[in-house]
Amino acid sequence: MRSRAWWKVADQILSGLTLVGLSFVVAHSAEVGNFGVFGVALLASGFVLGLSRAMVSDVFLIQFSDVPARVRRHAAKEATGGAVLLGLVTGLLCCLAAVLLPGRDLGMAVFAIGLALPGLLVQDALRFVYIAAGRPGPALMLGLTGAAAQFTVVGLLAAADHDSMVPITFGWGVVALVTAALGCLMTGLLPSVGRARLWFALNRHLSVRAAVEHVLGLGALYLAYCLIGAVVGLSAVGSLWAAQMFLLPAYVAITATASLLSARFELRALQERSLLRPALLTGTGLAVVAVLWAVAISVVPDAVGMHLTGETWEGARTVLQPAVVGVVMLALATGPGLALRAWRCGDLLRQVALLQALLLLGLGLLGAQLHGVRGAAVGLVAAHVIGAGTLWALFLRESFLRGSGRRAEVPAQPLHF
Repeated sequence: MRSRAWWKVADQILSGLTLVGLSFVVAHSAEVGNFGVFGVALLASGFVLGLSRAMVSDVFLIQFSDVPARVRRHAAKEATGGAVLLGLVTGLLCCLAAVLLPGRDLGMAVFAIGLALPGLLVQDALRFVYIAAGRPGPALMLGLTGAAAQFTVVGLLAAADHDSMVPITFGWGVVALVTAALGCLMTGLLPSVGRARLWFALNRHLSVRAAVEHVLGLGALYLAYCLIGAVVGLSAVGSLWAAQMFLLPAYVAITATASLLSARFELRALQERSLLRPALLTGTGLAVVAVLWAVAISVVPDAVGMHLTGETWEGARTVLQPAVVGVVMLALATGPGLALRAWRCGDLLRQVALLQALLLLGLGLLGAQLHGVRGAAVGLVAAHVIGAGTLWALFLRESFLRGSGRRAEVPAQPLHF
């Protein structure tokens, strides 16, 4: 299980590097508004991919890692069928939304993502099938093959066409479909769409809560980006996404540490040992890493930034400082988040996530109305600060109650907002 956890983290790192690498390739040759179009397409695909991992890939890894191969293979057909069904439903929604979006380029880019979603989700699910079977090699090969093909196609199209994101987005989508077909050939699996509903029904005890957490977390942030783009313009989405590209190493460190330490926190909770010190060490340690990375970014010369991201560097630099503060808040919140999850305080975590989601949407849009993209970035950071502070307050209260021996007598109190 520890080995599978490491390979899951490695797969997430590879996916993140591929996504950000493609973004740098496009940003280098795209105009700011066009990069905003590409950013909206990436946000849509990233949201659905995270939803698929919550409802399909992660569930499969938890439920079917230590089962007989015959059982795992049968479940893999249902899981990949669930990924296809989810891709078809969300892809149809994207295609319908593309008709209503303003601007030909934006509509066509979202339409292309809608067509590519089934293949994108199946490819991701197949890699988790390999990891669950204890065969990370083919999973890595499938991921690297897809990444190489995406860089080749997107790089060539970006160099050939500077006026539209439509060919780039369609090319990226075609690569996702081809890679999914290659994955099916490698595994010898044919997704069973007919049994997809059975997959979701049998695993809803895990998938529903994970999906809600994803929607309230990244989903709310991505929606805030898109609404800010509607208020300020697509260039705002490009600026916000370009800033996130530079912060990828800090995000990777946070997510990887959370994945790897989750089991340790749960073990200490089962042993009824205090989680105060591990939470403090985890939160402050990750915050220090984020701050050090921020210092490294702050000394990047403008010439280097322009070389990496072209015209989008100016907008990225405008929102980079607030974005760094947001990452530091995310790092600080990792420790108490792991502790509350280990204590099975999922309801409190979801309430905090809901509070932060509402703040992201409200404060982000308010900042955009008042001071454009810079104000939007400050509003998003304010939401992260309030969310992290609330999480720490709840964790310290829970830790005090458990330490004083009164936890059994005092039920967890809901938030009121």
